[in-house]
Amino acid sequence: MARFLIAATSVPGHVFPLLSVSEHLVNRGHEVVVYTGSLFRERAEATGARFVAFRPEIDIDYRQLDERFPERRKIAPGPAQLCFGLKHVFADAIPHQSAGIREIRREFPMDAIIVDTMFCGTFPLLLGPREKRVPIVALGITALALSSADTAFFGTGLPPPLTPEHRARNTVMNNNLQQVIFGSAQRYFNDILAKHGSRPLPAFLFDSMITLPDLYLQLTAKAFEYPRGKMPDSIRFVGPLLPPPSTDFRPPLWWEDVEKAGSIVLVTQGTLANDDLGQLVGPTLTALANEDMTVIASTGGPPVESIPVALPPNARAATFLPFDRLLPKVSVMVTNGGYGAVNYALSLGVPLVVAGDSEEKPEIAARVAWAGAGINLGTGQPSASQIREAVRAVLTKPQYRQRAEALSTAFARHNARDEIAKLVEDLAAGGTAENARAATRRGLGSVGARAEGRQAGDVDTGSVLALSRTT
Repeated sequence: MARFLIAATSVPGHVFPLLSVSEHLVNRGHEVVVYTGSLFRERAEATGARFVAFRPEIDIDYRQLDERFPERRKIAPGPAQLCFGLKHVFADAIPHQSAGIREIRREFPMDAIIVDTMFCGTFPLLLGPREKRVPIVALGITALALSSADTAFFGTGLPPPLTPEHRARNTVMNNNLQQVIFGSAQRYFNDILAKHGSRPLPAFLFDSMITLPDLYLQLTAKAFEYPRGKMPDSIRFVGPLLPPPSTDFRPPLWWEDVEKAGSIVLVTQGTLANDDLGQLVGPTLTALANEDMTVIASTGGPPVESIPVALPPNARAATFLPFDRLLPKVSVMVTNGGYGAVNYALSLGVPLVVAGDSEEKPEIAARVAWAGAGINLGTGQPSASQIREAVRAVLTKPQYRQRAEALSTAFARHNARDEIAKLVEDLAAGGTAENARAATRRGLGSVGARAEGRQAGDVDTGSVLALSRTT
C-alpha cells in the first residue's frame, strides 16, 4: 500500500479526472487524501479518499469569481483579464496551497503527489532540492500547451506549421506573447516564489507547469496531439480518462425513440460554458429542425426550459444523459469543445462539429480539424446555416468518421487508469521517474508498449492560456 496526495484546482474539469484516479488507487488498496476546494468534499469522499479542503483564503467557488474579485469586472476580457486571473487566482494561492501540503504531510507521510495542470502549489517543492521531496506527477487535463516552433502559441487556435516561414512565425509569436503579453504574470509568479524562498521558474510559466513535474501524463493518445520535434521524455500519453460505466441511468420516456432512430445528432455545451444555451444548443435545434434525423440536446445541468427555442418535432432534450449509453448511437456530436467530451466521442469513433471560444476550447477544436475527425466552425456562436452545412458534411463525407475511427483505435490501446496507477505506484515504491517512463515504454503489461510504439502513425494527418480564461 502506498499513500498518495491528490491536489486539484477547484474547478470541475480539473477535479473530476483526479477523483477518477483517486477512486482507482483506493480500489487498488492505496490510501489517498484529496486536497481541493470544499465544494468537492462529497464527491471526493465518495471515492474512498480522505478529504482536506483548501484554506478559506483560497477556497473559491469557481461560479462566483466576480463576487470574490470585484475588481475583475472592471477589466475587459482579453490578455489583461487573463493575467489578472493568473496572478490573483493561481499565483496568490501558491503559499496557501504549499502550506496546506506541509500540514497534510505532518499527519500523512505521502509517497507521491498527483496534481492537475494548473495546480501551482507544488512549485516550491519542484523548485527545491529533489532529494527533499516526494515524486510529483501532473495530469494533462486539456490539450498540451507546451511551447515549440512546431506549434503556434497556445490559445491562438492556429494549426501546426507547414513551411519554414510558419515555424519562424511561431518562434517570434511565442517569444512576443511570453515576454510582452504574459511577462507581468511571469514576474508576479517569480516574486511570489522568491518571497517564500524559492528560485524563479526555469522556463515560461505554462511550459514550467508541464516540464517541472517528474512525470506529465497527457490524457489522450499521441495521435490527437500536435507533433513536436522536441518533447521532454517526462511527457507520456496515457489515453483518455473516460468515466466508468453508468449504473443508475433512468431512461427518459422518449428513450425508445432513440433506439429506433436513424441518424442521431447530439448537441451539448458541456457542464461549464452552458449559462447561455443560445450559443450552440438553440442554433443547432433550429438548424436541424427540418432534417431527416433525430437531434438530442443535453444541457449539462441547466433545466430543459432554459433552451431558448422550442423543441422541433425531431428533437429531444434532457439535463443530463450518460455518454456511455448515448454516444454509441450517435452519428455526429455538435459540441463547444470540452476536452473530456471530445476525447469520449473520439474514443467511440464519433465525428464532431466543434464551435467553442471559451477556456481552451478553440485549441481543442483546432486539433479536431487537424486530425480530420470533424469540422471546426471557428466561433463560439455559429449561425444555424453554419451548423446545418457542417452536420450535413460530416454525415455525407465518410472521411470524417474514418478519421474518428482511426483515433478510436489509438485510444483503445490505452487503459488510462491502469497506466496512471502503474506509473505512480512505481514512483511511490522508490523508483525514479526514468524507471517509470521505461516501464511505460516496456508496455505496462500489454497496453502501453503497443500504444507508444504505434501511435505516431495512427492517423495520417499530413489555453493553459485558455484555461486561465475561466478566471
